[in-house]
Amino acid sequence: MSKKTISFVSTRGRGLNTDLQLVKDNLMTALPEVEFEYYLNKTATKIPLINTKMEDARRTFCTEAQNIICMDPSIPIKIPSASERERRLLLATPFDYQFNIFMKYHDNPDQPKKQTFIRCTHVMPGSPFTAKLFHSFYEWEDSVTFLDGIPLPISWDILQEEKRTTVKKQLEFYFPQAKGKKILSILLVGQKPEPEDGSEPVNLFDNFNLKKIMDYIDDDWFVITNNEDLVELSYQLPYQYSSKFGYIKNKISLNDMMYLSDMLITNSSKHAGNFSITKKPIYYLEYLPKIFGDFIKKFYPSMYLKDLEQLLTLDFSNTELSPEQKNFCQEFSYDPTENPLETIEKLFKY
Repeated sequence: MSKKTISFVSTRGRGLNTDLQLVKDNLMTALPEVEFEYYLNKTATKIPLINTKMEDARRTFCTEAQNIICMDPSIPIKIPSASERERRLLLATPFDYQFNIFMKYHDNPDQPKKQTFIRCTHVMPGSPFTAKLFHSFYEWEDSVTFLDGIPLPISWDILQEEKRTTVKKQLEFYFPQAKGKKILSILLVGQKPEPEDGSEPVNLFDNFNLKKIMDYIDDDWFVITNNEDLVELSYQLPYQYSSKFGYIKNKISLNDMMYLSDMLITNSSKHAGNFSITKKPIYYLEYLPKIFGDFIKKFYPSMYLKDLEQLLTLDFSNTELSPEQKNFCQEFSYDPTENPLETIEKLFKY
């Protein structure tokens, strides 16, 4: 008799994101009799013929898979409905596609509902926002089960004290000057446009006075960033500012900074959504065009920073949430009362 198989599927070259990685690690321990397969190929290139072939390959893989765990529009709609024994679980990581759909339907609510996830049997939305979005704007088969009220795996993990202690030791190993300080994380994502032939790479923070900003931030804060443009500006700072500023590339992952941050400034919907469970201040910083930025600017304007200079408007002596930040955290996180990893384990342990 062949072993039961669980397949992890992603599209657009995302590989295993943190939620999928946490689920995989837990299931490998909890279900040692299960085999695991992966379809992680990039399905969006500049060559249409390659895209078509990769989509065909993904459709074939998903048709033959027994059970699937995915995080985005990974399960093709052009495959048969799942059998009674199959599980196709969507972990609804808050990528930009969610805000793209929300803004489109907000402006034109009479559009037909999307069928993107119709072949999923189970959905873990991870937040009230996503649950409402999926119920309002997507079609589902009658047998679909929504695992509401449960945080996503990374959100749950962010609150685990053992992991927080491990990451804190790692941070203080690389940046001993951060010990005992509050952590301000400026974590930015996105691909900058390539410079034209022969030109210098563009610094999107050019002309900002980083020294003025660092002087404004209270001394009991340590600023962490992953952004090369910001680091390029930091080269102009006197040496003593190293006690307040650190660059985490190749040292600590962006996801790990979620465990330690006392305030998050980001342009990433994923990081903002994951971090909201901590009930700590979050701001959106305009860096590269993001539909998430349009969403924040429209619905949470006090959380929107149009540029670095607006850091000078924040009160770093107070880490209490503003009314808008409280609403954001409530909309994008569930109370951590149920362990999502245990829920997923039970789902596939049949």
